[in-house]
Amino acid sequence: MIVTAAHVCLPMPGELQNGDAVVVRHSVVGNCILAVIDGLGHGPDAAAASRAAVGVLDLLSFDTSVFDAMQEMHQALRGTRGAAATLCIIKDFQLEICAVGNVALMCTNCTIPLVLSAGVLGHQVNKFRVGACRISNRARVALLSDGVSVRFRLEDYKHLEPADAAREIMGRYRRKEDDATVLVADVRD
Repeated sequence: MIVTAAHVCLPMPGELQNGDAVVVRHSVVGNCILAVIDGLGHGPDAAAASRAAVGVLDLLSFDTSVFDAMQEMHQALRGTRGAAATLCIIKDFQLEICAVGNVALMCTNCTIPLVLSAGVLGHQVNKFRVGACRISNRARVALLSDGVSVRFRLEDYKHLEPADAAREIMGRYRRKEDDATVLVADVRD
């Protein structure tokens, strides 16, 4: 399994620090961790929250479940502004996913069972809802922070490589009043 991912992550116009963050990690055996973290608000405090989450995911074992990873991020963000996040772990075409808050998920050539978990990482999450499914060969997954409108069809960008699709989506659907992130990943055998 090969996961090819690309992203565009931009701070709100006028801000020097970005409250959004992206994690894309590959294991030596082809497993992959994908995440978009959206620190609440924008600016330095939002950036500090998203950096705390990235710190957890950068050290995460590929054997860790999505549920345990989300709990670790939740603990690491205590004392910060908090964040929304969507986390995917893909192993041998098996995908596990959990989303807290409003980081959107879109996909093509697959159906991913995702129920958003209400709350804010670092503050209050009543229940982490984890979805799992087999992801098909030639599937495309996109994660988007709320700084990007989801009023488009991901299928309309299937002819583009992930980097080009991420740039095109950002260019057309970015909201200027917030940090904005688009992560596009293709799964192939």
